[in-house]
Amino acid sequence: MSGKSAGLQTIMREEYMPKGVYIHCCTHKLNLVIVDVCKVVNYIGEFYSIMSSIYSFFICSGVANKYFLGAQQKLKLETTKLKLWSDIRWDSRWDSIDALIRNYSAAVQAFDDTIEEEDTRSVNARGLLITVKEPIFVVTLFVLYKLMGPIKILSNQLKSATIDYGKAHNLISTIIEEIQNCRNERSFEFIYNQVIEFSQKYDIDLKQKRRRGRVRTIPARFSNSIITSTIGHRDDDNNDEHRFRTSIFYPLIDSILIELNDRFSNINLDLLKSLAAMYPDSEQFLEFKSLCSLADHLNCDLNQLQNELNVIKPMIKDEKLRSTIELYEKLRPYKEAFPTVISMITGALTIPVSSTSCERSFSKMKLIKRSTRNTMNDSRLSDMCLLAVERNFEIDFERIIDVFSLNHGNSRILLR
Repeated sequence: MSGKSAGLQTIMREEYMPKGVYIHCCTHKLNLVIVDVCKVVNYIGEFYSIMSSIYSFFICSGVANKYFLGAQQKLKLETTKLKLWSDIRWDSRWDSIDALIRNYSAAVQAFDDTIEEEDTRSVNARGLLITVKEPIFVVTLFVLYKLMGPIKILSNQLKSATIDYGKAHNLISTIIEEIQNCRNERSFEFIYNQVIEFSQKYDIDLKQKRRRGRVRTIPARFSNSIITSTIGHRDDDNNDEHRFRTSIFYPLIDSILIELNDRFSNINLDLLKSLAAMYPDSEQFLEFKSLCSLADHLNCDLNQLQNELNVIKPMIKDEKLRSTIELYEKLRPYKEAFPTVISMITGALTIPVSSTSCERSFSKMKLIKRSTRNTMNDSRLSDMCLLAVERNFEIDFERIIDVFSLNHGNSRILLR
């Protein structure tokens, strides 16, 4: 789809919309940030698999789920389900971690009850019970809970159908700054104190050593070297605060910051800066220099743009505008006076931050055109999809009935 030679974006620009701009969906890029984190810290990939296995253990087995619900009732916990750790639902990671922390005692009790069965299921339960009581698992659980909280907020906002690039740029910058501020010993000390309290509550020994696998043989060429490997090897001694901070906490933060800055760096391109300059909270709101890039792209007259901006700025200086859409609504009655600015706003509003609106329409289509409705024509399907997707619009059914009654005066049914 994104191919520069024969991708969909190339075909669309060459044949249908020469002025079209290809921008990767911000929500998809945020998911790539989360996915790439596991490439830096080796244990994170294992942690992802453990979280998925815990969910599958209780969901795929009615017996295990029964033990889990029984443990919740016995411990007087709120009856909630564990959340799916999904590779597709990108904001599910934080929800999954939050659900496990809330239901940790119920999960441990359910594992113990399952182990007493002494069958195949008990073998899996024993393995998961040992895993969730490992110090490195508990520390990673709380570290990701802290770091993925701001990312979930960003993910939820980027999926909004009304967010523009001004809001997105400001929010991304704020999230990056928030995560950057967490990179210090005080923040990790706060997290580690939570881990200690959690471990004492559930009888977890933070001093226990991890089970060692095969002893690695040091190559002969590294016998007298400080570096003993050509590739990164995970250190098994991860059971003290310093090790957890340097091998998990800092690498995770660094990886997230690098990925966020790298994948969202194209938002700082001149064209997208012009889009952000139409957002009322932007420092460059309606600044001529910031808007020149978009004006050139749309072949707008720069002199005319300057004249219109000189009039618009004093006109709206006392207005409390919150979005580009509100700016458009304010200027729309003056479209003959400000044709250049209005055309630029219209062009800016056609570039969405994410593709979630399109994907929502795909999901609605699957719900509407079911096997029992498979014979409807394209016109009816299009109309029903439009009604389903644009549900925020209020429809005056009384007015519709009145118009229908006037157009069909010979109807046998009295509609008014």
